Amino acid sequence: MLSYYTYDLSTFLLVFVLGFAVTTDMSRHRIPNWLTFGSLLTGLLLHYLFISSPEWLASIKGIGVGLAILLPFYLTGGMGAGDVKLMAAIGSFIGPSAVLMAAAFSLVIGGCVAVYMILRSGELVSLYRRYLVMVTTRTLIPAEAGSVARRRFPFSLSIALGTLIQLGLTGKLEFYHLTTQISYQLQALGVMQ
Repeated sequence: MLSYYTYDLSTFLLVFVLGFAVTTDMSRHRIPNWLTFGSLLTGLLLHYLFISSPEWLASIKGIGVGLAILLPFYLTGGMGAGDVKLMAAIGSFIGPSAVLMAAAFSLVIGGCVAVYMILRSGELVSLYRRYLVMVTTRTLIPAEAGSVARRRFPFSLSIALGTLIQLGLTGKLEFYHLTTQISYQLQALGVMQ
């Protein structure tokens, strides 16, 4: 019975971690290591201590998938290491297939934010020309100082939204076991009919 509550607890903790990561990323443009590594260990421990063995292994696989998806973006300079570590921590809570979907939603949302930033800056034509030259000559041309390509935005917001969409679509944001138990206790006390 405790393992059922652990699903709700892990979802609640994950939502808290996402909120804290977005808050710190928006204010400091950093996601602290203690948050990402602590969350990763918490996800592993919750699955190891309270849930059966296959779920614990899925937690480890989720870490690997979370890292593998966003690591290429970090290595090419497209995002910060904190975002990659945050996605790995999310993987420890929700497993490999769920973190794959959360990352896909996150990348789509991040792409939409990037397109909005480009259109708002009025640099669409200059960016198109720069990337066309880079593709045809197969050389990296750094963005100019002050260009929209050099601006940073907190990708953790995209990660949080993508993860919440994934959790919502799979019904994990309903906290079924917890709400069922609370309803049962309130009925037993005569508070609810």
